[in-house]
Amino acid sequence: MKKIIIILTLIFSISSFAQENGQEEIVFSRIGNLTDEQINSSGPAKLLFTKKSEISNLAKQDIENGNPFLLLQGGIAPVIIATDPQFEDKYKIYFYEYGCTGPDQSLIEDYNKEIFSYLTDQYGKKWIKEVRDDVVGLNEWKKLKR
Repeated sequence: MKKIIIILTLIFSISSFAQENGQEEIVFSRIGNLTDEQINSSGPAKLLFTKKSEISNLAKQDIENGNPFLLLQGGIAPVIIATDPQFEDKYKIYFYEYGCTGPDQSLIEDYNKEIFSYLTDQYGKKWIKEVRDDVVGLNEWKKLKR
């Protein structure tokens, strides 16, 4: 009886981790395409130690470097929405989630406002209907732009 249980356990564990050939790999975010150096030198990484007056320049620098981010304030576990990778690819942008702690909300909003303007300049208003609703400062920015 022990042998049967052991054999069934082995078969179950092997089959539960099997992957069929041709199965697509799920990529959760474009941020994995950036090097550690690119992430560490980006605006979101510097935001915590930056003066409010310099936030706009950080966002503009990220845009010039081809690495703009939309900043999110999350909780213990990051939230990934199924449409995030498509949005990131389509608009050539990265989502960056701070988790429980992070910079002051107003700093995040200031950075995101620059990115919102960039997206609007590049793609018109169509991106607004496709972006996550929890991007920091988005609702306030939309009210001002109406």
